[in-house]
Amino acid sequence: MDQHVAVPKPFVGPTLRVGVLLAVAILAAFGAWIVLERGRTGETSAPPAAPADGPRIMTADGLTALAGLQGSSVYWAGPRPDVVYEVTKTTKGYVFVRYLPGGTSPGDPRPDFLTVATYPRPTAYADVRAASKRPGAVAIALPHGGLAVYDVERPTSVYVAYRRATQQVEVYDPSAREALRLVKTGFVQPVP
Repeated sequence: MDQHVAVPKPFVGPTLRVGVLLAVAILAAFGAWIVLERGRTGETSAPPAAPADGPRIMTADGLTALAGLQGSSVYWAGPRPDVVYEVTKTTKGYVFVRYLPGGTSPGDPRPDFLTVATYPRPTAYADVRAASKRPGAVAIALPHGGLAVYDVERPTSVYVAYRRATQQVEVYDPSAREALRLVKTGFVQPVP
């Protein structure tokens, strides 16, 4: 099921890269919105927020500093060799951490990279629990009061929340198996 195809890297100017990343971030946020809001009645939701801060390459220390500035947790899948961390923040406080292999430019439009998104949501756990009860949803109990859910139609995104936490986390990987493995094994955690 997993296919890895080498795609030649097209020339993409900085303006186009930012525009493409904007589209990718909006689509990811829209995907989270669809999964969590689908089927709710009597409620309205705002559309996903556009990026406030274009993609930036950061070190692990830079991620720690960003988490401190956020005033709340920013999640990631831990350090990985031979990658750079691309970070995008939206006006709503969403933070996307993408793991780019060496030589990949920030804003690369391909959806080929592990991405961990942190969404501030005061009702994160209740939202993920509600999503877990919808048709096509698969729920997984996690240690420390966590709950993960994914939709069988889009298993490459796994949504996670913990009791009393005010963040919902989305783990996207082009391989559904890898996204689920990262969540189940505890690799997805707040940046230290």
